Amino acid sequence: GAGVAYSLNVYNIRGRLVKTLAQGFKAPGYYSAHWDGRDNNGQQVSSGVYFYRFQSDRFTSTRKMVVLK
Repeated sequence: GAGVAYSLNVYNIRGRLVKTLAQGFKAPGYYSAHWDGRDNNGQQVSSGVYFYRFQSDRFTSTRKMVVLK
């Protein structure tokens, strides 16, 4: 089947983009991603609450996570 456009991003508590973990086109299936706690500039983020958001043409989900050092 054809791929679906998607993105997986991390945002801070203020809603600002911190890190783009993945984006592009993929066939439906199960995938995983790993975040090393760094922002798009390579800087380590501080402890706190962050949100990760998965968006595709057919589905959107946002979840909360806590980063502890």
